[in-house]
Amino acid sequence: MKIVKTKLNYLNFYVKLDICALTVGDITLFDIYIKKDKDYIIIIEAGTLLTQSLYEKLEKQESIYINKKDEAKQILSCETLKFYIKHNKDNVHKRLQLLYEVNTQLFSIFLANKDNMINLECVELIVESIIYLIKTDNIFTKNTMPHLKNDHMLESHSLHVAIYALSLGNALNFNNEMLLKIGIAALLHDIGIKKIDKNIINKDSELSAQEIQLIQKHSQYGVDILKQNKISDPYIIDAVFHHHERYDGSGYPNKLLEEDISELASILAICDVFDALTNNRPHRKHYSSFDALKMMMQDKEMINKFNRKYLLATLKLL
Repeated sequence: MKIVKTKLNYLNFYVKLDICALTVGDITLFDIYIKKDKDYIIIIEAGTLLTQSLYEKLEKQESIYINKKDEAKQILSCETLKFYIKHNKDNVHKRLQLLYEVNTQLFSIFLANKDNMINLECVELIVESIIYLIKTDNIFTKNTMPHLKNDHMLESHSLHVAIYALSLGNALNFNNEMLLKIGIAALLHDIGIKKIDKNIINKDSELSAQEIQLIQKHSQYGVDILKQNKISDPYIIDAVFHHHERYDGSGYPNKLLEEDISELASILAICDVFDALTNNRPHRKHYSSFDALKMMMQDKEMINKFNRKYLLATLKLL
């Protein structure tokens, strides 16, 4: 039998890389090649810190290439988030920037579509990325807080609450299954706000009794949207529905008392209020993290409203 040798066309395996897609200080997510004679050789390996000198080295090349299978990795998305996070896990500012960007993509799509559909796969990938960072950084919360945005946008608040809730859940030794549940509940706890008039949400003066009643419906709206998206897990449903309950029975929607409020709802309540206090609002400036927790533990309007054990655990994370 005669064997026919086929010459591989290497051009089919490599694509040009625009150097503008790279940033000094980033970790490269893929091998970078140059063409030499009729072959492609690696000039920078995946996982390399891109220093100024390396960047300048790349600029001097006539063309640089990546393997075609790595082409999708150039684009930050839900699908590539974990890959980007893994390679930037030690860069505190960059890893948070990545979470913000993908989370904003998630919420922008949700808020824009009339059917209230949520990319649940993306939700899980964001939560899993936060869990990964918490597990690899013993002081994740303390390292992350200085870089959090100071705004009251729904997507930012939701991400912050997820970060706090997962950090607290991890400190309380939740297993990975429960961490995933509390993370999903935290990231989606306020999605019902979508159904509330924006003029009421952004009002910078005191709300009327009727407006307060309308806003309080967001927890039920949130559950409705979860069920519409086929989320039926009782832990997640309960946490989203009851994250405004208070231990003294002053919360809503059911005025539950301490013994009737679930663990996850208790955690979300703390993280929700803590983030609200530590960010600017239309009617007031933000409080420091220490002052916010002090208010939640001692202020006459807040004392006895939250799980004290969890408040103390939160304090230790700061």
